[in-house]
Amino acid sequence: MKIEKRPNPTAISDLIGSHVTRIAAGACHSIAIIKGAPYPFGLNSSGQLGNGKIMTQSTPRKTDDLDHVTGVYAGYHQTFFVRSAGTIEQNEIVGPSCPVKTPSKIDRETFEKLMHSGEKLDLMALLESVFSSLSCINNSFLFNDERRFNVSSDRSHGIDLDQVMETFMLFDESPHKKQFMDLIIDSLSIAFSSWNPKLLSVEGLRVFLILPWLPVFVENVTTDSLMRVHVPLVEAMCSINEALGRTLETWWCQLSTRHFRRMVTVFKAAIRTQLLAGKAPVNCQKYLHIMKQLFTINQSYHIIPLETFYIDEMATALCLKNEYFQMIMKQDPNKTEQDYWTHYPFLLNGAAKGQLLFVEAGVCQRVSQHTAVISSGRFWDEDYIREIQYCHLEVRREYIVADTMNKLPSMSDEDLRKPLKVKIAGEEADDAGGVRKEFFLIVMRKILQPAYGMFSEDEESHLVWFSGLPHEYCEREQFHQLGRLVGLAVYNSTLVPFPFPLALYKYILAIPPTLEDLCELSPTEGKSLQSLLDYEGNDVEDVFGLTFSMTINVLGEPKTIELMPGGEEKPVTYLNREEYVWNYVRHRLELGYNNEIAEQAKQFRKGFCDVLHSRVLLNFQPRELMELVVGNENYDWNEFRDLVIYKGEYSPSHAAIQAFWKAFFALDENERKKFLQFLSGSTRLPVAGMKELNAAIQPSSSESLPVAHTCFNLLDLPNISDDIEMLRRLRISIEHTEGFTLV
Repeated sequence: MKIEKRPNPTAISDLIGSHVTRIAAGACHSIAIIKGAPYPFGLNSSGQLGNGKIMTQSTPRKTDDLDHVTGVYAGYHQTFFVRSAGTIEQNEIVGPSCPVKTPSKIDRETFEKLMHSGEKLDLMALLESVFSSLSCINNSFLFNDERRFNVSSDRSHGIDLDQVMETFMLFDESPHKKQFMDLIIDSLSIAFSSWNPKLLSVEGLRVFLILPWLPVFVENVTTDSLMRVHVPLVEAMCSINEALGRTLETWWCQLSTRHFRRMVTVFKAAIRTQLLAGKAPVNCQKYLHIMKQLFTINQSYHIIPLETFYIDEMATALCLKNEYFQMIMKQDPNKTEQDYWTHYPFLLNGAAKGQLLFVEAGVCQRVSQHTAVISSGRFWDEDYIREIQYCHLEVRREYIVADTMNKLPSMSDEDLRKPLKVKIAGEEADDAGGVRKEFFLIVMRKILQPAYGMFSEDEESHLVWFSGLPHEYCEREQFHQLGRLVGLAVYNSTLVPFPFPLALYKYILAIPPTLEDLCELSPTEGKSLQSLLDYEGNDVEDVFGLTFSMTINVLGEPKTIELMPGGEEKPVTYLNREEYVWNYVRHRLELGYNNEIAEQAKQFRKGFCDVLHSRVLLNFQPRELMELVVGNENYDWNEFRDLVIYKGEYSPSHAAIQAFWKAFFALDENERKKFLQFLSGSTRLPVAGMKELNAAIQPSSSESLPVAHTCFNLLDLPNISDDIEMLRRLRISIEHTEGFTLV
């Protein structure tokens, strides 16, 4: 028999008007008692309908052979009747033998009433009763309307999750919170002891949405509480079948921000506790599996910031560089990638992922050096061996852009994978890192100038974007080589002054730009589009007078771009304005006139990824990648002072050091940035911040000026105690930072 699935209670029309005094339901059959006679219906494969047959009965029919029934009880495929020993009139209505009983439950109103009444024992009795039964938990906090019944894989779960959140937050108001939590933990142990995934229904999944709001899942999580509350929950969650698993994922997708964040926080707390206890990923596989599911959902639905998944302690509790090196080099044959924390990059913050990328680059550089030596066969020639282990780039200072762009195409991928050494013709410095830093600073500053035609600068934001000029005026290969150059800088751990908006890094990571990105690049242009979206009137056509087209300037000549076929004739209205803005941003930032921007950006990304083809790269967020390339400006100068290392006779209490810091903090903010460039070769900080500078100060002659070794972020500081004189010399040094000369 084909059974129609119905998610809501359905009226039995055959019994309308009858006075039903007993009801019992088995697996697939039901029995109603009316005036002492049974009316069975449903599956009858085992004769459970009690009519002496085995044929299924779709509608209730009276069983004439049974009367005087006072009680009925249904098993899975059985039915038991209790008949009266005395005489019962045919028309006599037999009333219920006991009132209807429902499972215990909890809701905010009941909880708050008991808490404020001061009846502590009554509240504890309710908590024990509810939390010792999964059925009672699943029966709690349900909506009062039809949503409580409308439960299925593609519909609601029926829970008022805000009520769950608000109720459990009331624990914070009680002085007996710890006692209540201990009682709940003990009760949950009893509840989960009856867990059986084979008997689980859709409604049984509600427990996975309710329990995470209990404070015990995120507050003061220890290995003991982990075993008592987190483990039973995650074990149960991972034991459900595939169909119910998809239902739970569907419910997660529909969660509001606060409830989805709570789910992530609960499992992150469990993983963090295991991590800090020294456990390996193999001990956390089920937590990691759930976190990966939540992360994947969040990538599709953008519910919470990706930073919410980060466990910052990863960088302090582990030696990530060493672990990642072991993983990619497969040093332990008994371990798979899943046995390393670095296999789970969605838990790592930007600084941690930056460490992995640089480890990867370092390994690749050493492998390339080794390969070059082996391939040469000239092991006796030490000078030659030293030479071939590096990627050499020699340029003339006055022609630094032309020389760079002309020589890059001749460099093979094998060359670019070696460590880079830059030589400035006619200058004596040997590159130990400092020459390379200044080279990238100068070449990037010059190549972005309008004279080269590759990029255009916004007058308001001073950020640059692809010029979109026709390829006959601006060769596309130049963008490919520039991409290689930027990738080469990152590959060699060098920050580059690259004044692009976040949209560039979104493009590299294949993330479409938004109106927010256009606002960053061209504030006036972006704000005008935002005003169109914010306009509430229905007269958009009259007020704005726009069509699906835009005008851009190409070599001083205005060019019209249709945002869709026939766009010049299609007016922008209140209903299609979002479509217009989306198309405008796409053409402005991604396509350009005759798709020239698309081609230029494509070549840039190709060059960048040719050099930096890292398995870690796609795990970066756009802003994290941006900070990896250009650094950040999260300056904390007090932290900088605390992190500086002193050499020789210098120490924090030395008179010269005291004078230096007094002079340093007398500099204005712009001068401090110049000092940072003087010391490290860049005004911006590495992705991990001040601590990654590893800055050091060592003594020098009392007659000298401060001198920086940008290769090592090392400052030679004159041994003087006069802070006024120290400030004077410091200002002289930071104003004269260019030049590839030996100290």
